[in-house]
Amino acid sequence: MPFQSKVNSQQAPGVAGDFASTNPFASVLAGQGELVAPAGGLVVGNFAWVGPAGQVSQSYVAGYQIGFLGRNEQALITQFLGEYTMVVPAGFMITLFNEGDFYAKFPAGATPGQNVYADPNTGTPISSASTPSAASATASEGATGTLTTVSGSATVTVNTVSAGLLAVGDTVVSANVPTGTTVLSQATVTSGSGAGILGTYVLSAAATASAGPTAFTTNSTLLNVTAVASGSLNVGDVFSGTGVTAGTTIVSQAAQFAGVATLASSTTLTVTSVVSGSGKLRVGDTVVGTGIPANTTISSQTSGTPGGVGVYVMSAAATVSNAGVAVTDANIPGQRGRYVVNDSQNFASTTITVAGTAQATGFKVRGIYTAGDNEVVKISTN
Repeated sequence: MPFQSKVNSQQAPGVAGDFASTNPFASVLAGQGELVAPAGGLVVGNFAWVGPAGQVSQSYVAGYQIGFLGRNEQALITQFLGEYTMVVPAGFMITLFNEGDFYAKFPAGATPGQNVYADPNTGTPISSASTPSAASATASEGATGTLTTVSGSATVTVNTVSAGLLAVGDTVVSANVPTGTTVLSQATVTSGSGAGILGTYVLSAAATASAGPTAFTTNSTLLNVTAVASGSLNVGDVFSGTGVTAGTTIVSQAAQFAGVATLASSTTLTVTSVVSGSGKLRVGDTVVGTGIPANTTISSQTSGTPGGVGVYVMSAAATVSNAGVAVTDANIPGQRGRYVVNDSQNFASTTITVAGTAQATGFKVRGIYTAGDNEVVKISTN
């Protein structure tokens, strides 16, 4: 465990994966050389699945047997100066239990008496009275609004946007825009437009007539997730919702931007450095940092490396003048952020759900402990 940083009012009854009693328990049977952690390791206190040859996965595989990964002090700290870990490295032997009393952590909370399910992507415990969806979120794809065109010009002016976000690569559908035309870049931002959606855009083909404002929509493969109500979104998830094409699948998630910036009690954000390996800061992204108002977005980038070090315009003024401010975007792995999907489409902000594939475990929630004292929950098959 990490170095002590607080004192609880009650002693912690246990750690995720610990036995919660001395009642009888049963483990998943394994042959010689079976039940070892796969590449990437296994998280203690989560569920895992075992195949017919003893192979183990912490994501659901049809036909595999499910078991709870107990804590036997088999995790290993491999990170330099790491304080603790709950991950069993690849190749280490494990024990999976299908009966007994244990402690577990429920990221979304738990209620005594409810059934325990396993997230099919991570094996994370889920508490519910009935089989839950693996994830539920609010999201949109593409945009809807009006634009003005000039005959023979590939530059259009977006006058209004009633829903969604415009993104490079989106396909534009409008009366005076050739079929299959895509967005190449945003050239200018209309002053005071807030989210940076309004302004002039460069398209891949010239307009066929001068007209406007004319209705338009865009079809996009960029899923903009503004909130996750439950579970987590993962690569390979198939989701559904109002207006969503059947079979739409998540291909990847944009990496979170992380850097250091200077604020000047204005809408100017000057990024002075970017953390190695982080993603890009894009127009429309929500930016987070001390002194930046909640829900502030990037309106435009006026200079510098695209998506990196440079000067940006925000939708709201910073409340402080300060240098060396750590800033990120709102892309959180599995949660809020932008995802690439396999189908180019348009739908307004709606609730999307990943099919209810959470797996029954045979366990029930028996008791909970408040977050102020301890975050573990007692689960049991007895």
